[in-house]
Amino acid sequence: MHIITGTHKGNKICVPKGDVRPTMDKVREAIFAIIRSEVAHANVLDLFAGSGSLGLEALSEGAERCDFVENSYKVIKILQKNINNFTFEKYAHIHNCSVFSFLNNCATVYDLIFFDPPYKGEFACRIIKAIYMNNILCDEGIIVAETGKSEDLSEFENFIIKEKIYGETKVTILKKGFF
Repeated sequence: MHIITGTHKGNKICVPKGDVRPTMDKVREAIFAIIRSEVAHANVLDLFAGSGSLGLEALSEGAERCDFVENSYKVIKILQKNINNFTFEKYAHIHNCSVFSFLNNCATVYDLIFFDPPYKGEFACRIIKAIYMNNILCDEGIIVAETGKSEDLSEFENFIIKEKIYGETKVTILKKGFF
């Protein structure tokens, strides 16, 4: 895995072994082709961060800062290594906690929120509702949800600006301005 575009294009991303399922290069490339104009100077949140590939890509594209939320200490060590390798220490902050704990206690407002939960957990609707209930997405903010292809987000169909399936992965992009 590599950074696709931006200031760190081509740099290798270290990936933890085990249960982490990083966002593949072709999927990240497709995501950033859609949201590129929204990334520069954005305040970004990367939930279920894993290797940090989505947040790191955003920082490489000019995002102002990124908060990474990951609850596995083993995975956080790899994430920290990636942040250090790309010299993003000034722009990145890791939160070692569960996603719902973070969302329910967050006081920051974000322009762009990524999440890529375990596919079998059916977390997406709960996460989107928690983001809105806790008012942590700015008025014109964007959510990029990476889920299993069968996960149902139809209750948000009026807010989806793009949805595409890549193998077993479904990427759904929602815009708060549509809510």
